[in-house]
Amino acid sequence: MGSSEKTQHAIRRSTRLPLEVPVLVTSLDAGQPFSEQCQTTLVNAHGCGLIVPCGLKQGLQVRLEIVSAKRHTTARVAEVVPLGGDPETWLIGLELDVPGNFWGIEYAPSDWKIEESPAPAAEQRSGQEPSVAGKQPAHSRRWRLTDISAGACYLETAAPFPADTPVLLSIRAMDRECLLDGVVRVSHAQTGMGVEFTGAPAHDRRVRVEELIIRLTSHREVPKIFVGRKEHTKDARNEVQNDGPHAAPNHAPDAAFDEESPDPLLELVREGPSLTEEQFLNDLRAQRLGKRRDPRIDLELPVLLTGTDVHGRPLDQRVMTVNISRRGALLDGIHGMVKAGDIISLARLHKQEQFRVAWVGADDTPAEGQIGVAAVDPNTSFWDEVLEATADSGLDTAGWRGNGGGTGH
Repeated sequence: MGSSEKTQHAIRRSTRLPLEVPVLVTSLDAGQPFSEQCQTTLVNAHGCGLIVPCGLKQGLQVRLEIVSAKRHTTARVAEVVPLGGDPETWLIGLELDVPGNFWGIEYAPSDWKIEESPAPAAEQRSGQEPSVAGKQPAHSRRWRLTDISAGACYLETAAPFPADTPVLLSIRAMDRECLLDGVVRVSHAQTGMGVEFTGAPAHDRRVRVEELIIRLTSHREVPKIFVGRKEHTKDARNEVQNDGPHAAPNHAPDAAFDEESPDPLLELVREGPSLTEEQFLNDLRAQRLGKRRDPRIDLELPVLLTGTDVHGRPLDQRVMTVNISRRGALLDGIHGMVKAGDIISLARLHKQEQFRVAWVGADDTPAEGQIGVAAVDPNTSFWDEVLEATADSGLDTAGWRGNGGGTGH
């Protein structure tokens, strides 16, 4: 193994978290002066990756300082990747001289447990605290897992990430760690956020989460949780940030998984952006108690969809429902590109209402041509007569087919 390969192996031998930490990087070589406030793109117990405005030579010794936490350590430049652009930037991989939790993450991944070496002599002489101190940085988030299912979870925190943020979750219980990719679907300031699990194939992901749920429910242990922001990867940054099993999440749902295993929490999290915080939290409490307020009914009905696609072209097409609930629907047969957050209009019989696109099926998957929508009006009555008629019939509605009396404005 060459020296460069050994270096890369050393940096990557502990779990890397996509975390933004502001650090002051200062060269310790008088021959190459450099001092710049930078932002990490990923960190682990052995180093970090960050983007700098000029190329640094491999092997350069630098001082790293988290100013807000009054903590510093030393490192050396192990990798240099030119990213191009105007102005040009470089992706730098740094290897810590003293491995450990320099970043102050409260519940770091289990493989960050490293025998801490004595602090460098220079730090001891200056009276500074050791660089591996586990002190939390300023603005550290604390997380409390309140709800979890095979497809989603809700985390209480005073500082949630914004909606649509890709995240990596580390959940530890009974000395075992479960790492999950996800994307924030709904975010409530000062309260918490709902995360849909993404990434791994649906079946593998489900097995992993169900094993975690068994551990949590059988031993009633309060889990230790870390949530880090995943960076969007592109160009030369792909290899460094997208290495390993935790690649960028696939934001499209797995339709086959959804149909085989209805998941009320996942549906609520996806529908969350169309609800007020009070409505969402009330529904969250209801489904936690097994009182699902909006049951989903498998029902094929034709509806007229109108709106505007991502290119500004008008949409005016007949589509079919796959299933409906009081406030939403899964639609099939969509032609034209729409994105999550778009507003479209649905019409049937004498009714017409606006719906927000909650998710879009990915190309080349069973969900291609499908979208999930939630009513803009939380007090919608768009599907009421269909739901009432279905309930009154006393029939099993799964697979039921209806013509809905035609569509129209």
